[in-house]
Amino acid sequence: MSKFYTVHDTGQNLLKVIDNETGAQAGMISPRGKLVTPPIVNGMRVSFVVETPDGTKIGTVHGLPSGQLINQFRA
Repeated sequence: MSKFYTVHDTGQNLLKVIDNETGAQAGMISPRGKLVTPPIVNGMRVSFVVETPDGTKIGTVHGLPSGQLINQFRA
């Protein structure tokens, strides 16, 4: 049986990873900038775009539930 997760923006520069089955917090992600897009969950990964203080937009992909950075790209 596979797990399902949702990712919520707390509004405090933190993203909460929630286990859909139990409702418990399964992890946290610290985005490296201001969120430009909402977090998009696809299977066991979440992606979103952030804007850094210098105005650069960077897309990131994180594994769930750990929040480990898998990939990043210029957006």
